Amino acid sequence: MGFVFLNPTGFNNSVEKLCDFRITIYLQLSYWKTLNSITQVLSLIPKFSFWHYLLLLIPVTAVAHNYHFPAVATFILASAVLVPLAHFLGEATEVISEKTGDHFSGIINATFGNAAELVIAIIAIRSGLIDIVKYSLIGSVIGNILLILGLSLFVGGVKFGELKLSPNITGPTVIHLSIAAMCFGVPSIFAKEDTLLALNKYSNSIAIVLLVVYFVGLFYAMMNREKKEASQVIHEAIEATAPKWSMAKSLFVLVAATGGLVYISEILVHQIEPLVAATHIPPAFVGLIILPLVGNVAEHSVAITSAVKNKINLSLAIAAESSTQIALFVSPICVLIAGLFGQNFNLIFNKIELITLGMSIGGVWLVVHDNKSNWWEGFLLLSFYLIIAITAFFL
Repeated sequence: MGFVFLNPTGFNNSVEKLCDFRITIYLQLSYWKTLNSITQVLSLIPKFSFWHYLLLLIPVTAVAHNYHFPAVATFILASAVLVPLAHFLGEATEVISEKTGDHFSGIINATFGNAAELVIAIIAIRSGLIDIVKYSLIGSVIGNILLILGLSLFVGGVKFGELKLSPNITGPTVIHLSIAAMCFGVPSIFAKEDTLLALNKYSNSIAIVLLVVYFVGLFYAMMNREKKEASQVIHEAIEATAPKWSMAKSLFVLVAATGGLVYISEILVHQIEPLVAATHIPPAFVGLIILPLVGNVAEHSVAITSAVKNKINLSLAIAAESSTQIALFVSPICVLIAGLFGQNFNLIFNKIELITLGMSIGGVWLVVHDNKSNWWEGFLLLSFYLIIAITAFFL
């Protein structure tokens, strides 16, 4: 009979290996449980977009203003902050318009559609920057129809070739832009060099007529079937990208964005004169090019993104409707509000502004009248805008 002798050292090694294996399994399970818990926690944190991160510049801009940073730096910071504020204001406006129905959406869009330009204009009027405001009104229309429409046609044409434009969009676009030209041109052509009081009364009367025309146009758009169908296509295209917010959240964002817009616009306007003095940039260039770009960046991004997605008619409609709002809504509001601040703001523009506006609208008509376009025509519109910008800077 044989005896089996156990090696104590080998037995201990086996036990140690078994313990090490169990510890390893336990550590791995603990690691994955911890990782899963962290993932669950992170999933509860809302995802932030590029627009949210730009909002972090609000306190930076406030510090720059309060501690008298150089005007150029403060102006750039304020301009950058206005972009996300205008973006969130536009999104809140779209959600509220969608939830309130067709009957109120027009009024809501009229009120907040060009809120950034309106707020900047009102604060600038209060500060006495009348000429810069007039340049910015013309510049907003020119920027919409040359820069944004041109860029939309260019990127859309490069990606998709020949672009087909809907007659239901191009027809009203030409009419609206022609009305915008007449709104700016007729008062300036027929006004005589009379007393300031007479010019103010004249402008106030014209302003009331323009507001009536604008709101009657909204009513017509709601009641007219053909216009309603065209607007529905645009509404559905925007609705596809609109955030899924509740009414309460939309109202909160609307109020918060409007408050931030007013505060930052105040800082921006206060930097205009120091900016001009420090950089020797002509006031005409600030009003005609810079301010319209700052106030319209968010809206412009929607138009260009739509063109990239082969929704060029939406881009065209955004450019046309924004230009119409500037001429028929923002301009008369500026005239009427100026009196509350003791400022003299009238609808009399100089010949250079009017000729530039007329040539821009004529160029757009040549592009869209045949209901088709391409990247080359978009490039021509961009070139014309660049010529205007260079002329405003050097002359």
